[in-house]
Amino acid sequence: MVMDQSTPSCGNSRFGCWTCTVVDRDKASEGLLASGDQRMEALLHFRDTLMEFRNPERGYRDNVRKNGQPGPGPLKMEARKDLLNRLLEVQNKIGFNIISEEELYWIQVFWKSARNPDNGNGVANIVLQGKGEAIPEPMNMDQLSAIAENVCREKGIRLDSLKRMIAKVEEYGESHRAHGLPDELLQILEDDLRDQEPVGASHA
Repeated sequence: MVMDQSTPSCGNSRFGCWTCTVVDRDKASEGLLASGDQRMEALLHFRDTLMEFRNPERGYRDNVRKNGQPGPGPLKMEARKDLLNRLLEVQNKIGFNIISEEELYWIQVFWKSARNPDNGNGVANIVLQGKGEAIPEPMNMDQLSAIAENVCREKGIRLDSLKRMIAKVEEYGESHRAHGLPDELLQILEDDLRDQEPVGASHA
């Protein structure tokens, strides 16, 4: 809404999600910055960081797609953690919530089912570090770990793959849906086989 025609507008483009990387520049946010909203500077800088991270040549992404085919895939786990840490720093700097607790919860859910998965404490550790609080010692999970290792030996899969499958089932359970779950579990097993395959081996 234009309140004063003597001041510039917030831009000449559609205003969508400020993190969208489909377009090279977010002219709406740039217009808000030009109009005096200094918070946009930090947001625009973070958006530039997202553009850098999504560029396959920068090395932040897997070289295998989610469907198992060669090509630029999801962000690597360390890149995801780096971005979340930067985002929380931006949130503290500008003084209003960018990401909700529910969104943080779902990030951790997805991290647990990703390739080279997080151990389930990554998001909490990043949040605590950002607040300057001590990270608690991990719970003693020796007994559960021993059970999981036995299952892996019996079924011939890696422990990381089993953890990913469990996390994927939890992810679908939280959203109360099952469509697509078998395909995603099969993809995790295919990832497991590919990771165990000797370098240079070819399929018959």
